[in-house]
Amino acid sequence: MSIDFSPKNSGIMFQPDMVHAYVKGGKNQTRRLKGLQVINESPNDWQLIFIPQHQGIRFVSFEHKETRQVIHLNMPYGGKGDTLYFKETYRMWSESEYGEGFIHYRADDAKVSPTWWTEEDWGKTHSGWFEKWNSSMFMPRRFSRFRHVPILNVRVERLQDITVADCVWEGVGEWMNKDANVREWMQEQRRLYFNLWDSINGKTLPASKNPYVWVYDFPPNEV
Repeated sequence: MSIDFSPKNSGIMFQPDMVHAYVKGGKNQTRRLKGLQVINESPNDWQLIFIPQHQGIRFVSFEHKETRQVIHLNMPYGGKGDTLYFKETYRMWSESEYGEGFIHYRADDAKVSPTWWTEEDWGKTHSGWFEKWNSSMFMPRRFSRFRHVPILNVRVERLQDITVADCVWEGVGEWMNKDANVREWMQEQRRLYFNLWDSINGKTLPASKNPYVWVYDFPPNEV
């Protein structure tokens, strides 16, 4: 596998509730399946044998438990030290009679002036962006309000290995209050997360199949 130390900035889609959790400072993790299809056809047959600890190395290695076949898989959104930009549903929005342009984000109804835009960026707008919501799938980086989110760490693990704290940092659960029953609180956080997972991935790889996932860590939003 080649090693490229140049920085990488990758787009990653977020659903509205997860965008909202990040905006509120309650999300600093995400779990993704992209690029793990071969492994997840039979996840119990594979074992992780290499994950990098150093910036610039963006692949992991798996070994088949019976055949000893080794495969290397690239990290789909970059590795430690790279950056992400969050992709969400958006449209252009004019506030004033002078046609002052803003970007309207559907997740939390935020309307943000793109102060980071260059003259060239403004020239790329077209009337269609003022008329309809645009899919997060096709959001260019210049439309993102979170354009340089640092990747603190990337790891691979089985989905059911998620900790209770991770469930909270995924933006789903909540921290335990002093009156809560510890066992019940822990069970509830995991239930909430697995329900979210199945609402997105349940038709292909539900939580019950315990697939391998990429775990991306990034700083929480400052609020």
